[in-house]
Amino acid sequence: MKSIQDFRENVNLNSKIVVEGREYTVRQIIKFRLDDGDIYYKLFLSDDWILADDMENNYFLFVKRVETNLPIEEKPLIYDNQEFEFLYSAHNVVAEEVWGEGLFTEGDVESFSDYRSDRNYLSLGYDEKTNERMDMFGKIVAMDEVDVKKGK
Repeated sequence: MKSIQDFRENVNLNSKIVVEGREYTVRQIIKFRLDDGDIYYKLFLSDDWILADDMENNYFLFVKRVETNLPIEEKPLIYDNQEFEFLYSAHNVVAEEVWGEGLFTEGDVESFSDYRSDRNYLSLGYDEKTNERMDMFGKIVAMDEVDVKKGK
């Protein structure tokens, strides 16, 4: 992929996404709007992986749901024997479109705080509809480590 915009224009339901050489199928695509108006796409993939784009930094977050019991605080924390630096907290609402069936529907809200340690990424949050914790752990993936094969 050349850019996040290129990625967004080429991905659809059932697309095959290749991340670091391994192939996944897109099960749901959600367009989220952050409090500040920024948009990002979150793709729910096969094998319970999630790929979220980051337009500002031109990379992806490749994460999987985890249970942490960590407090959600605006300070560094330790997870998986690594120190994570606090990045930001945000609220987001499912924006104009949802493709496919899955966890979220239009109008759902999630709140989260994100943390980074080198190329690893940790997001601690809640699904505000269910008040269920939605903690994610994974890594930052460069643009050239992701490819899209169109779905049917």
